[in-house]
Formats: sequence, C-alpha cells, structure tokens
Amino acid sequence: MKRFANSIIIGVLITIVVQSCSNSILDYNDPNNYDTNSYFNTPSQIREASTAIYSGLFFDRMMGWRWPEMFDVLANEANAQPPARTNEANIIAFLQYQFNGNNDCISGYWKMLYRIILRANLTIYKGNEYLEKHQDDNAMVKESIGEAYFLRGWAYTQLAFYWGRVPLRTSYDQTGNEDAKRTDTEEEVWAVAEADFKQAQNLLPPSWDDNNRGRATSGAATGFLGKLYLYTKKYEEAEAEFSKMNNYALVPADKWSGMFGETEENGPESIFEIQFQFWKGVSNTTGTFNNPEGNPLYGRENCHQQLYGWNDWNNWYFPERRVIDFRYNDESDAAYVDPRAKLTFYGGGIGDDVWCENCTSGPKPFTLADAYYRKYLNKEFKETENTAESSNNLILMRYADVLLMRAECALKGAAPNVQKAIAFINEVRIRIGAFPYEKNYTVDQAFELLKRERQLEFMGEAQRFNDLKRWGILKETMDPEMAALGVSPIDPKYYYFPIPQVEIDNNFKLGTVDNDWN
Repeated sequence: MKRFANSIIIGVLITIVVQSCSNSILDYNDPNNYDTNSYFNTPSQIREASTAIYSGLFFDRMMGWRWPEMFDVLANEANAQPPARTNEANIIAFLQYQFNGNNDCISGYWKMLYRIILRANLTIYKGNEYLEKHQDDNAMVKESIGEAYFLRGWAYTQLAFYWGRVPLRTSYDQTGNEDAKRTDTEEEVWAVAEADFKQAQNLLPPSWDDNNRGRATSGAATGFLGKLYLYTKKYEEAEAEFSKMNNYALVPADKWSGMFGETEENGPESIFEIQFQFWKGVSNTTGTFNNPEGNPLYGRENCHQQLYGWNDWNNWYFPERRVIDFRYNDESDAAYVDPRAKLTFYGGGIGDDVWCENCTSGPKPFTLADAYYRKYLNKEFKETENTAESSNNLILMRYADVLLMRAECALKGAAPNVQKAIAFINEVRIRIGAFPYEKNYTVDQAFELLKRERQLEFMGEAQRFNDLKRWGILKETMDPEMAALGVSPIDPKYYYFPIPQVEIDNNFKLGTVDNDWN
C-alpha cells in the first residue's frame, strides 16, 4: 500500500521557516515565503506539517541508502565488492571501524534526526495553538500532534542510544537556545523519548484508512516504548507494554519474503515501516542522492536494492561468515540448516539456488561464487532495478521483534522464566518451519538460543549491531570476525558514535567532547 507515500509529496511542499536553530543543520529555505503565522493554522495544514516530519527521513541520503549499509557492515552482515571500495569510502570506514566525526554518514544521521525533531516541535506547537484558540477537540489535529510525539520520540531514542548525551530541543521556539549544551546524562534523553511515546499512545489511532496507511499508530508507540524500556533494562515495564500488542500477528512462512518486497508491505506483522515509492515516468531514480524537497522530480525510491544487487551496482555481497550462522545442530545434535537460509540469501551452498522465478523471462540458476542477499531484493520478480526503480519499504519494527524482545524480558527480568522465553522463541521458529525447542534449558542456555534467533530472523535488518552493543559484547564478538577481514581490534570508543564535527564547530555551548569523539 503506497498511498501515504503520495501524501508525503504533498506535505513536503509545505514551508518550514526555521527560527529555532542558528546553523544550517535544520535550515530549509521556503521558496514561497510562508511562515508560521500565515500557515499551519487549519487542521488540514497541521496534518501537512505532521506529514512533512516523515519527509525528514528521506534527507541526507540516510534511510534509503546509507543507513542499511552502515548497520550491515558494522555487524559484518555485508561485505564490500570493488564498486563499494571505490565509491563508498564513508561506508568502508564503518566496515573497518575507522569512522570519525567528519564522516558524512555520522553528520547526515545527526542532521536527519534533528530535522525530524524540529518539524515535530513545529507540529506540536501549531497543533496545540489551534486546540487552545478554538477550544476544539479536533481529531485530525490531535492525531497530527501524536505523530509528532512519536517521531520525535523515535529520533531521541536514536540519539540516546548511539550518542548518549546530546542537546535537547523540545520546543519550536529556540530563542536563547540556538547553541544548546549536551545533557548531563544519557538518561535525560531517554526520559524525553519515554514521555513522547506515552503522549503518542494517547493521541494516535490504532489504525488508519487505506489513504493514510503507513502513518504511526498507537501500537507503534507502544512497541517503541517497550523497546525503550528493554534498551534501558527496565524489563518488567517493557513486558507490560509488549503484552498490549496481541492485535499484531506473524505472517505465514510463504508471506515472509513479501514483507521485504514491493507489494505486501504494511501487513499484519508490520508495526512501523518507512514508506518508499518509485513512480514510473515521474520519480527521479537518483533523487535519494540529494535532499527530497525542492527537486522537480520526486525522490522517494529505495536505493538498497540497487546497491546490493549483483547485476545492479554490486556494492555488497552476503558474507561467508553469515552463511555459516545458518548451519547449527538440532536438539538431537544432528546437523541442521535453518529454513531462513533460502529466504535470506542466494548461493553459499544452502541459500536459494534459483532466482527470477516470477520474472517474465523465467527462472534462472544462481551460479555466482559469492552469496548475495535475497531478503529486501526484488530478484524473484525482476532481473535488475534499472537504476533504483525500487519501492521496498524499510521495516523499523515488526511483531517477530516484539515476541523475541518479550523472550528477552522473560530471561532478564527479576524472576527469569525460561519456559515463557522459549515459548516466545518457538512462535517465531514454528512460523518459519524451524524445529521448536523442547529440551530443558538454563537461563544462560536460553539466552544463547535467543541471540541466535534474533540474528537469523533479523539478518540484514540493522538489528545485530544494536543487540551486540546493548548486551555489552560488541568487541568480544566482532574482534575475531574483523580479524578475519584484516581489521584491527575494535576500539571500545565505538560503543558510541562520535559527535559530528559540524556540531562541534557550530554549537558553541555544546560542552566537553572527550578526545574529539563523544
């Protein structure tokens, strides 16, 4: 369902005149000279303001291009072919754990998040102004405010998790706070996100009509609030939120691949995903190379498929080390290949060995020496992406994640319950056709099963780096893998991202940045 993507295009034509920040990170020049006094004064205009927050996700070459690459290579879930080594030095720096605050992926992610925060602050300000002025309980306005709280909360979770202490901007009028100091603690940032998700829970609807599908829902706010609690080790609070989400469901095994394709997005397992769309004859196939607003052609296509396809740009292949992960022993100690292997990658001896099974040209044998991703690619339906003609959404949370986070809560809470944890893990395994765990396990053994389950289920979904980081095992896990790639041991400083140099240079009240890092 792609209708909401069309509404994004309408929303991004709306002006946002920045009066809240002093540097270019959040600036967007308005060609039509609108301002906050002359616009965003009706429910439909406030809805346009909330729509423009989503548009922030398409800036700085992030979510449809660099973001998947960054987190794939940080977790050794993608390895570089020559085109990547030639053309993507900024991503190769992540692959080698040699990036710093001058890397434009670091500054791009930071800018994108604060742009979302700015636009959310505008929507909250104008929405509340409307409600107060009209003494109105307008549903559209309240929903728009809820969307703003959700997206601002998500942005602050990213800042808290990857950077820790950051400047807080929680109002649209930043007069006197143009240069903002970092918080004293990381917990202050998490607290803002927590409050935002709670507001969103109360203001957002449980679902939208087809014309607005893809917007944030109260269920998405609940899911991300639970995830926030999990990441901050408040396991009982996390479980309390996750237990509210039984209206979601796992898709059957024959629909699993469709979640990552172009035609079956926003299904019963989806909790929140970024909406991409390519319009034939209208879209700019390289629009995502630039910022999406002010361009004559739309730039809402996803470059992920073009980057990872062996007969497209061929930047990344599926690492042999990850192929090995799909081989393990069953409970009788017999060799076993996880059924997700054939759904996740081509080749490697255990992946899918036929592609283009739904192409007009007919099926083709996969004969390359290197394995390549099947997941998130469209190789079952078309031979090439024809320079990024891709409409695949990017899933940020799905119900399988909720079940496995509930398993983690059951193991890590004050009263560990292995049986409950295994039951959640088995829901995910049985859906895909993997054998269920039936033996008795200790808490530590069950946690090892959970670690493997998360890795296999979410391969290529930007989850593994986060998991290794929050479990405190990033260095010990990745050092041997990096050594095999000729990469030096990981410096512990990479548990946090560096503060972007552009922020250090422009925010004079930022405060201390230790060793030009964080």
